[in-house]
Amino acid sequence: MNDIVEQFEITFNQIHQHLKELNGFPKNDNFVELLQRSKLKHSVIRIHFDQLKQYAKLRNAIVHERISGDYFIATPHEDVVNALKRIKRTLDQPPEALEFATRPVLFFKEDTALSHVMEAFDQHGISQFPIYTKERAFSGLLTNDGIVRWLSQNHKNERIVLENICASDVLPVEKDRSVEFLKAGATVFDLEERFERSLNENRKLKAVILTETGNPDDMPMGIVTTWDLIKVDRRESEED
Repeated sequence: MNDIVEQFEITFNQIHQHLKELNGFPKNDNFVELLQRSKLKHSVIRIHFDQLKQYAKLRNAIVHERISGDYFIATPHEDVVNALKRIKRTLDQPPEALEFATRPVLFFKEDTALSHVMEAFDQHGISQFPIYTKERAFSGLLTNDGIVRWLSQNHKNERIVLENICASDVLPVEKDRSVEFLKAGATVFDLEERFERSLNENRKLKAVILTETGNPDDMPMGIVTTWDLIKVDRRESEED
């Protein structure tokens, strides 16, 4: 077999295997079908979708329209093979989620005055803070939406008194399961899968917190929001 054709086929088949893994080895493992599914979930595939779709057509021409022996109706250019290999390397070693996380993570204890937390929202332009107990166990994610909800429920005679109100007083109005945890070594695929799963379950995932082992009671090493996922698309586009 022509060497460049062989390189193309081997690399293409390796990418096909990655797509099967990313989609849980479905019964319908057609390359383009897997590509379409993966596009909705993973930035690497989304960025290279059109490119990979064209490579699939080329691959079909090579495999199914061979004239004889090593004589092919279509032969990939060396640049095409190199581009395919670059995509394959990214799938082999996807970026770590921590690369796209906000670091260091600013967090507060349950007994922190709400007024102080609100000042931090304004000062740092951050929309959520993890809250921990005195024993450093994760207590909840305090968000700007949660604070607004609490304020709307606790105004009296058009006045809101924040004296003696702590972060822990607001946490009960936060919606459940708005945060998940991953270990710091998780990949961007793991990260995207969490947000995709929450979307399929019709719940809003506010953030994914990265800790050393993925245990909620470990100290946070990074926090990722939906806005941070934009960084993934942007970097893939720049590297393409």
